[in-house]
Amino acid sequence: MQAQPLRGAQELLCINAEKVYDWVILQSSDSTTVTATGLGLPSGFNPCASGILDLEVACMLTDASGNPVSLSNGVTFEEIGERTSQQFVVDGALVTLQDVSWVKSLYVTLEFTGVSGVTPFVVSSTPILFEIPESAFLCAPDGTDLLIRLTDFSCRTRVNCTGTTLVSVDVFINLCQSVQTFANVTIELEAEFCQPRDIINEQCPSPMIPPQCPVIFPANGPAAR
Repeated sequence: MQAQPLRGAQELLCINAEKVYDWVILQSSDSTTVTATGLGLPSGFNPCASGILDLEVACMLTDASGNPVSLSNGVTFEEIGERTSQQFVVDGALVTLQDVSWVKSLYVTLEFTGVSGVTPFVVSSTPILFEIPESAFLCAPDGTDLLIRLTDFSCRTRVNCTGTTLVSVDVFINLCQSVQTFANVTIELEAEFCQPRDIINEQCPSPMIPPQCPVIFPANGPAAR
């Protein structure tokens, strides 16, 4: 049976929600040089050895233990300093924004792949910590909180060898991030109650009657000769 909406059953509802005060997408980049000993590679593995072929180095976002993480969970941050206000003229209107500063932290693990002689290998480094200070002018009055999520991540590397000895690896990262200021608010709205939809069941078809041959059977009238 089709569920009927409760027409006229509207009322004012109070709902807890997060009000976004400001939202920007920021790009940032950083680089670091990790020494051979700082990479924490297994003893005996040398990516600069003469027998190494098809060497590639990929980057992965991980946690401090080296476990892969998603973009949405790939960064932590800490707001630093006091928010100071400054006035700007935007589209002819005077706007007061706050100077918000924070330090963003993330871990990158390097994955070395290739062939040693005739044996393929996959070797991971220890997680490399990046700490990036940043700031932006945002609508961030007292009582608002800061939220940062990564939206894109890319990485390049350069392996530095002296002869067949690994010296270091340069790591260059590029990030896009969603930066929001928000506050928990209670809003009032007029709404109509929802009803569950009908369950969709698979219907059994009606029995099919094969086509008949009424011209010859059953015969009508005199018996067929």
